[in-house]
This record gives sequence, C-alpha cells and structure tokens, in this order.
Amino acid sequence: MAGNEITVKDLVQMINSVMGQRVLTEQQMEQILAGAKRAHDRGGMNAVLEYLMKVTRADVDFKELKQFADSIRADPSLGMDILQGKKKVPRKKK
Repeated sequence: MAGNEITVKDLVQMINSVMGQRVLTEQQMEQILAGAKRAHDRGGMNAVLEYLMKVTRADVDFKELKQFADSIRADPSLGMDILQGKKKVPRKKK
C-alpha cells in the first residue's frame, strides 16, 4: 500500500469521527465502495455521485456535490483535511 492511501477501517473511523457518532461500519463501507466502483464502470463520476446520493439519502443539490467533488479532485489533501477535522466542508452562501 502506498504512503498516502488509507485503509477502509481508517476511513470509517474518520467518517464516524466527523459525524460525531457511529454511522458506518467497515462492512457497510466495503459495500458502498463496491457499488461506487460498479457505478463508475457504468457511467463515470456522475454515476458515482448519483449512487452515493442514493445510498446515503443525502439531501444535497447534485450540482453542489459535483462542485465539491471537483474541488477534492483538484486538491485531494483537502478531502483528507476535512476527514481528519483539520478543515470544515466549504459551504456555499445562499
């Protein structure tokens, strides 16, 4: 495993920490990752985002989520900083 990669266990712990409670297990994360891979194979990143919105029942605008995903793609360290609690998720002012 490369130095910047994290394990599923680490990812689950970070997500649960950000959420302030246990919202996800390693088994659930494995299933989500497998579904996301199938979605990507079927329709690219937009299909992944749609899949994640469905399985998480996220009440978020697709365009906003896509912009967030694009910002993480441009600066992957931002995603890690958010998961580690070093930075907050950027919110658009309405």
